[in-house]
Amino acid sequence: MTDGPMLADAVGLLSSGTPAHGLEAFRAAYPHARTRLVAQREEFDGSLHHALLIKDGAGAAISLSWCPDRALPWPLRGVHRAGEHLLLRVNGIDTPVARAIACLDFIWDESALADRLVSDSLVREELAQAREPLSDAALQEAMDAFRRARGLLTGAATRAWMERHRISHHELEELVALEAAVAALRSRVAAGRVESWFAEHGRQLDVARVARAEFVTEPVVPDPAGFLDAVERAFADGTARPGEVFATLRRGDLGEEMAERIFTAPPGTVAGPFKSEHGHLLVKVLAVEPAVLDETVRDLVERRIFRDWIERRRSTAKIEWFWGLAERTAGRGR
Repeated sequence: MTDGPMLADAVGLLSSGTPAHGLEAFRAAYPHARTRLVAQREEFDGSLHHALLIKDGAGAAISLSWCPDRALPWPLRGVHRAGEHLLLRVNGIDTPVARAIACLDFIWDESALADRLVSDSLVREELAQAREPLSDAALQEAMDAFRRARGLLTGAATRAWMERHRISHHELEELVALEAAVAALRSRVAAGRVESWFAEHGRQLDVARVARAEFVTEPVVPDPAGFLDAVERAFADGTARPGEVFATLRRGDLGEEMAERIFTAPPGTVAGPFKSEHGHLLVKVLAVEPAVLDETVRDLVERRIFRDWIERRRSTAKIEWFWGLAERTAGRGR
């Protein structure tokens, strides 16, 4: 960590003006150290400032930064203009960021959203340290896939989408490149592990194709042949909640008892009722299929392996929330 040539090369990298271009060569020269280049756009004058973090195997770290002559002075780095604390103004009424965050306090009851924010940070941390460069051909392929997934099949549709979301072409390329980088990271994490995971846990991906309905009060289980008619009548009289009737369920996404009853039910029978968040759920089983390691299931396996990898990183991460009630944020930090 106190290697003189390494620190001298690090300073040379930062003072080059384009440190991102020389980062891979620096890493190749010093493979024993993990490096991360941190870029920060200064809100005060728009200048771009870089710092280099160098970690050894024991977790110790050196932080290096370099400031050219007559650049933004150190005491002004991180300074924000007063207006930058505002999020919205309606009819002259200001909404500061702090007020908007207070209005979103319900996030702590939506653990999936809070967990996604943490996961995104962990993924970006890894990409900052070990992100493989994306070729022009790979970027174009990722862009085409991005557009197809959103039905943006013409240039006019793509431009309209960009205008609606207020993003430039450069910002769109950055978004697509990040998605492609995350997909590549997911494939690297899962490499060589898909078959063994599927052999051990593949049963979780078994499929049940069902018709289902959620009732406000506990329903009388109808005759299977009249299930859809019963659902229609219940919806018409207000005792069934609106929602998707036909669905594909994976065994691993259900509770243990529900999964057992649905996946052991003969096709054509009704399972339930099951207690749900808003009432009682009835399910008519139409077909049950064991999982097969095809392209779709392989993608699901990769995502589950990636999810487990993120959870392991989360268990050792230092997580700090800067808003919300302390007793609620503490639970999201574990």
